[in-house]
Amino acid sequence: MKAFFIRPINPTKTAYKKSFGFLPTPLGLLQLAGDVLSVEGTEARVVDMEADGMMTVESVVDEATKWDPDVVGITIHATAAQEVSLSLARRIKEQLKDTVLVAGGHHATFTPTETLKGGFDVVVLGEGDGTMVDLVHCLNGKMKLEDVKGIAYYKGGEIRKTKPRPLITNLDTIPVPAFHLVNREKYTFDIFGKGESVACIETSRGCPYACDFCSVTPTWGNKWRNKSVSRIMQEVKLVESLGYRWIFFVDDIFVVFPNIKQREKLFDCMINEGVEVKWIAQMRADITARNPTLIEKAANAGLKVAFLGVESGSEETLKKMHKGLNTSWAEKAVKVLDENGVVVLVGLILGAPYEGLKDMWRTVKFAYKLSDVGADGVQFSIYTPLPGTRVFVDAIKNGKLFTLDWSQFDLLTPVMRTRVHPTLIQLMQFYGNYSFYIRKWVRSKLLKTRVHPRKLALLKNAESYFLKRVPHFLKEIVWSFPVGLARTTMFYVKGGQPSAEKAATITEESSVIVYDDNSKNRYFLIDDK
Repeated sequence: MKAFFIRPINPTKTAYKKSFGFLPTPLGLLQLAGDVLSVEGTEARVVDMEADGMMTVESVVDEATKWDPDVVGITIHATAAQEVSLSLARRIKEQLKDTVLVAGGHHATFTPTETLKGGFDVVVLGEGDGTMVDLVHCLNGKMKLEDVKGIAYYKGGEIRKTKPRPLITNLDTIPVPAFHLVNREKYTFDIFGKGESVACIETSRGCPYACDFCSVTPTWGNKWRNKSVSRIMQEVKLVESLGYRWIFFVDDIFVVFPNIKQREKLFDCMINEGVEVKWIAQMRADITARNPTLIEKAANAGLKVAFLGVESGSEETLKKMHKGLNTSWAEKAVKVLDENGVVVLVGLILGAPYEGLKDMWRTVKFAYKLSDVGADGVQFSIYTPLPGTRVFVDAIKNGKLFTLDWSQFDLLTPVMRTRVHPTLIQLMQFYGNYSFYIRKWVRSKLLKTRVHPRKLALLKNAESYFLKRVPHFLKEIVWSFPVGLARTTMFYVKGGQPSAEKAATITEESSVIVYDDNSKNRYFLIDDK
């Protein structure tokens, strides 16, 4: 049995690839490949269009046709990649009539009807590890499709959904991802130097918080579950042995309050066992600010870059986002990280439906304030209602979306009517990103700002990287940005409300809880070993 997995290209490309030359390994597909390889007699391949910019839909279809797999799995990892995914599915099906086309990922989970009608045979809803293995057993004649939990599929001209699949409670039971199936050299971190390769490792799943814009909780469940220290170390040593220089721990929250002791054990192991690989983690500001000793130990264990989802400089906006943070925690967190020599990247969002221009300007100014206390980078995104979120359902019900062209749902382009005209939001986002870095660079030269020795070399490499890309930035200012504004204006003026039938279907599917979870603690399932 042969399984062929594809990460489709995002038409607008990923923001981090464009800005920082950062492209980590496709962990979701490598994990699924590892899952199916645990079934005896199974082969797997992974094709990554993001990593190979020369690959087209046609060349991927040719690759699939030559290999003649029994099943093709395509991750719709980003809503903006949906059209490319559907095109791949249709064209592969034309060549391989008997091959089963499977879609998974966040977008497919919450738009299964549209995805199935677009050319797929099966949609995996939510967590796909056990589901993919069961689908392999179906192809081997050992199971019936209707007995596979957590899928949507066609039967007799109708779309059917099976019973929800329970969350995986013990993540150590999941097979190790098939890291060997991709070429390390394609997964770069150019901002910190040529030859800097980066692999993804997952140490936990789920999020117990309830930010209104976030698709993580609907996709992975609101129960935070983690792997044991021994399992994490097994994967860390494996990717280090494969030659990767960086690890990106992809957990949406790397540390939660109940697992602080377990993280201390992990950092001790990394230090004591001589792990040399550098790593990146996504952190909450309040947990970071309240645990400076933990952050010191993390830095000693190899933490070099931390991403803080600060989201806004407006206290009122943070409350309405249900972020559970205030701006003072963000300042303290940046200071703690900077004092320990960690490069700090801050994530901020503009254009929430309850924001005005003053709120957005407050956020831009707050970015400057964070820069002055130690933040090294910023990523301004645009508030985007993604399928599966409360705000998406609200936007559909109240006719707030002015386009359902999924390629525009890239977190960099406005798609929703708010209190502020979308082109002003786009201007503010553009200004926020560029002014932050220009201001940071000028101040560093004029004021001779002290930089922690631990991050000095990284920031010098970053400065060199940005200076070399000045022509790219000028092209973006002169050409790409005005074209983007014109495109947004066109979509806004034209409008694009879905039909009543489509709106009802999307609303219903985006409101579904995809997991069967009846455990007592709905927020945490901690393994402190």
